[in-house]
Amino acid sequence: MKRRIFSSVIVLLVLFGVWERASAKAIKPVPRGKRIYDMKWLNINRWKCPFYNDGRYGIDVTVGTGQAGGSWPQPLHNCYIFGAGMWFGSLKPRPDGKVDTLVSFGYNPNSGGTEMTPTTVKNVAEGAGSPDDRIFVYPSDWPPRPRSRWETGDPRMDSILIPYEAFSLQDMWCVYSDAAPENHIAPGKPQNIDVYQVVYAWNYPSNQDIFFILYYVRNSGDDTLKRCFIGAVMDPDIGDARDDMVGFILNDSIPGAGWVANVGYAGDNDNAESPGSTWDAGTPGVFAYKFLDSPKRDSITPSGDTVKVPLGMTAFKKFTIDIDPVTDPAQYLTMAGYDYRTGVYSAYDSVDVTPADKRFIQCSGPFDLAPGQVERLVVAAIGAPFGGPNQPWANRPKDSLVHLARVANAAQFIFDQGWLLPGPPVSPNMTLIPGDKVVRIVWDDLPERTPDRYWEKVASQPGPGYDPMYRGYDFQGYVVYKSRDGANWQILGQCDLVDSITFSYPPGGDSTQPDSLWINATDNGVYYTLLDKNVINGFRYYYCVTAYDWNYITRERDSLGNPIKWDTLILRSGIVSNFSTVPRWEPVNYVAPEVQVVRLVGDSTKPALVCSTTVVVPFKVTSDVYELRLLGPSWTGSTAKAGYSYYVVNTSRNDSLIVDTSSFTYTLAASPKTVSIQVPVFNGQAVKMVMKMKIPSAPFDGVNILSGSYPVESLKVGGAPSQAYWAFRGSDYRIEWVNEGGYLTAKVYDVTNGDIEVPFAKFTTTGTGPQNANGWCFVDRAFRNPTDTLKGTVANIYICGGYLGLKQSGDSLRGLLSSINDGDKWIVVGHRAEGAAPFYNVFRISATPGYADTTTKQELKVKVVPNPYIVFNGWEKSSEQRVIKFTHLPTTCTIRIFTTAGDLLKVIAHKDTKKQPLDEGGTATWDLINDYGQLIAPGVYIFHVESPVGEFTGKFMVIH
Repeated sequence: MKRRIFSSVIVLLVLFGVWERASAKAIKPVPRGKRIYDMKWLNINRWKCPFYNDGRYGIDVTVGTGQAGGSWPQPLHNCYIFGAGMWFGSLKPRPDGKVDTLVSFGYNPNSGGTEMTPTTVKNVAEGAGSPDDRIFVYPSDWPPRPRSRWETGDPRMDSILIPYEAFSLQDMWCVYSDAAPENHIAPGKPQNIDVYQVVYAWNYPSNQDIFFILYYVRNSGDDTLKRCFIGAVMDPDIGDARDDMVGFILNDSIPGAGWVANVGYAGDNDNAESPGSTWDAGTPGVFAYKFLDSPKRDSITPSGDTVKVPLGMTAFKKFTIDIDPVTDPAQYLTMAGYDYRTGVYSAYDSVDVTPADKRFIQCSGPFDLAPGQVERLVVAAIGAPFGGPNQPWANRPKDSLVHLARVANAAQFIFDQGWLLPGPPVSPNMTLIPGDKVVRIVWDDLPERTPDRYWEKVASQPGPGYDPMYRGYDFQGYVVYKSRDGANWQILGQCDLVDSITFSYPPGGDSTQPDSLWINATDNGVYYTLLDKNVINGFRYYYCVTAYDWNYITRERDSLGNPIKWDTLILRSGIVSNFSTVPRWEPVNYVAPEVQVVRLVGDSTKPALVCSTTVVVPFKVTSDVYELRLLGPSWTGSTAKAGYSYYVVNTSRNDSLIVDTSSFTYTLAASPKTVSIQVPVFNGQAVKMVMKMKIPSAPFDGVNILSGSYPVESLKVGGAPSQAYWAFRGSDYRIEWVNEGGYLTAKVYDVTNGDIEVPFAKFTTTGTGPQNANGWCFVDRAFRNPTDTLKGTVANIYICGGYLGLKQSGDSLRGLLSSINDGDKWIVVGHRAEGAAPFYNVFRISATPGYADTTTKQELKVKVVPNPYIVFNGWEKSSEQRVIKFTHLPTTCTIRIFTTAGDLLKVIAHKDTKKQPLDEGGTATWDLINDYGQLIAPGVYIFHVESPVGEFTGKFMVIH
C-alpha cells in the first residue's frame, strides 16, 4: 500500500498544539450507559439490535454495565455487535483565526459512550429528556411529531429530514446533536451539528439480513466546517471478542457475485464459537458495512461536464482497545486515513493477521459543510455467512465472500431503485360526508387498478432482482380505521376480494391493536363505502382507509434460476391522520338526490342478479345517465363457478368509460350463497349487485316452432350437465336453420339478452370439453362428437348449459332430417325457476341532483346547542375556546343576535353550497365573540333567523 504524509493536516495539528494530545488516552472516559434517554429494538427481520436516541446502537445497556446486543440470525442469539455509531470530524474556525480539530462521535469503542445528546442544536438549552425527542418507530409511533420541533426553516429540506410516510416495515427515526459541551471529552467541543437518523428494515428473503442506516448531518452552526469526514464505526464482538478479524472490499470482483465496492467487514478467526450468553449455536459469519451513498465530490466527464459523484469509502482503519484513537485530533487523523501514532498515511488497513478484540471505522471525505448545509451517509449493515465450520480466516478463498457480496449488491440495488421493495398497495382516495349523527366514508378503487411498482422493476421482464413469482396486481382488501384524536385508532370495518383466499395476519391478530398488520380476510366481498352511525354531532372524527395485498416472493431457486420455493407476502398501506370531519345537522330545505335503476336487457321475471344504487356523495350527483353492462361468462377452471365481468359507461357523454372492466365469480350450488358485488362509486352513487342462483333443475321449459314442419311433439327437453353449469343462462333462444353449401346448420341467438348470437363451440363433458360450454353444437345420442353440421347421426342440440333432444326416444334424427329446412325458426324457452344468469344484462342508472328548495315556505324550528351555555362544553378543546351551534337551519340564512335590550351584537351569514363535503350543512358555529371582538357577557340573548324559506326567533342563555 502506498504511504505518504498528509502534510497540511500534520502542520495544522502542530500549529495548534494538539499533536501531543493526539496520542494521549482520554482523561475522563464516558461510562457505559450513562446517558440513556430512549432505547428501541429493531426486530422486524433476522437482526435484533437496540438503538438509542444518542447516536449509539448495538450495545445492550439492560445487561450489567453493557453487553453485546446486536444479534443475528434470529431466532438465534448470536451476538455480532457490541456497539456502533457514527463519527463526524472537521476543522472548525475559531474566533482567534485558528482552527479546532474536532470529532464528535455517536459511539466510542474505548468507553462505550457517546458525545451526542438527543435534541437539536436549537433546543439544546432545554436539556435532554423531552419525550418529543424519543425514537419514533413505525407503525406503533408514527409519523414523528411535533414536526415544528425539528424543522430547519427550509420546507424542501424538512420534507426530506422529517418523514411523513414510512418506507420499510420498521422505520426508526430520531434526531440528536453534538451541541452539549458537557458531553465531550476535553478538550473536545461541539461542532454544532444535528444528525437526523433513519433506520429501515424489511424481512423479505432478499433483505432479511440487512438493516439500513441513513445519517443526514446538518451544520446548524454559524461557521463553515472544513475538510469534513463522516464515518461508521463498529466494535464487533463475534461471540468471544478476542479472536475477531476484519477486512474490506474497496472495489473488487467476487466470483459468483460480480463487482462489489465500499464494504468493510468483521468475522471470526477460527469460525467456531462455544455456546454462552452471547452465542447460542452455529458457524459464525461476518458483520459488514456497505456504503450505499456518501458525500459528493466534483468529477469531470469525458465531455467536459462537471457532475457530483459519491466519495465512497476513502478510508478503512482497524484498531484494538489498546490503540483506540480517543482524542479529537487522533480520531480526525484516523478518519483522514492516517496512523495517528506516526503520521503515516495508509488509508486502507488491508492486512489483518492477528486475532484480537478489533474495531474498525470506514470513512468518507473530505468535504466542506456550510451553515445550513446537509450531507448524507447511507450504510447497509449486513450479516452473511463466510467460510465453513472451523475454517481459519487465512485459509478462506476469495469466493468465500460470495454470500456477503451478493447481499451487498442487493442492498445497493434496493437503494439505487429509491428503496423500491415489495410494498403495500397505494392508499385509495377517500371522501368523508358528514350527516346528522352519521359519517359516510367513501373511497375509490385506485389500489385495485394500480400495478405494483416493485413488480414493474423485478417481475415484468428479466433483469436485476427478477422474480417471476411476483404479481403485478396483488390487491386483496381494505381496512377502515376510525379515531377521535388522529393518534389512537380502531378498526371500523374491513373487506376483501371473493377469491377463496382467506387468512388472518398475523395469526391470532388482535383487533384491539389496529395499528399492527392485523388483517382478517374472510371472502366477504369488496365494498367502497361505510356508514358510521356511532358519532355525535359537533365532534371531530378522523378516518383512514388502508389497502393490503397478497403476493409471492421467491425464497429458493434451482440451478437455472427458476423458483422452486416461495413465501406469501402480505403488506398493508400506512395509517395517516389527514382526513377528518364533523357530523352536523342537515339543512331543513335541502332536497336529496333521487336515483333510479332500470334493467334494459335481461330477464326481469326470475333474475339471479338484482341491481340497486344509493346516494353516498350527494354533492357529486349529476343528471348524467349511465349504463352498467355485463359481459358473457368466462371459464374459471371450475365447472360450477363462472367468471362475470362488467363495466360502466356514461351514455350522456358518448359512452365514455367510467368504471373499467371488473370481474367477480359465482358458484352455483344446491344451497346457494348470496353474494354482494359493490361497484366503485361514480356520480356520487354506490351501485350494488346482489346475486343468488341455484343449480338449475332443467335447462329449458319447452320449445315453440315458429316456422317449419318439424313435429314439436318429437322434441324432448334434456338435462343440464354439471360440466356446463358455469355457462348456464336461463335465457330464451331462437334457432334459425340455415343451408350452407348443401348442408344444414344453425344460428342461435339469445333472445332474453338482446338477441346476441351464441357462438358455435365443441362442448363435451370430458377432457377439455367443459371449457367450451358457452356455445352451441350438435351431438350424437351419446352426447359426443360435437359438430355444427346437421346429420342423421345427430340426436341433440346443446345450447349454453342444456340439451334439447330432437327425438323423444333420444335416438338420432335420421328419418326426421328432412323435416328441418332452410329458414325454419324455433324458440327454446329457458328455464328460470332457479334464476336467470345475468350474462349480457344491461342496467340504466339515472339520477336527479339534490338542490336547496328556496321557494317552499317552511316552519323553521332552529335550536341553540347547548342551551344554556354553562362555562364549557364537550365540543371545546380548551378553556380558551367557546362554541355554541345553531342547528336545523336552512341552506342560506342570516342569524342576528341581540341583547334583551335590542342591541345588535353579532351577524352570522350562513351559506351551505353543498359543493364540498365538509360544509356545515344546517349548522352554524359561533365562538361567543361579538362583532367588536369582545366576549359576550353572561345573560339571556335573542336570536333571529331570516331566510328565503321562513323566519325564526328564539332565546338562549350564557353562564360563565
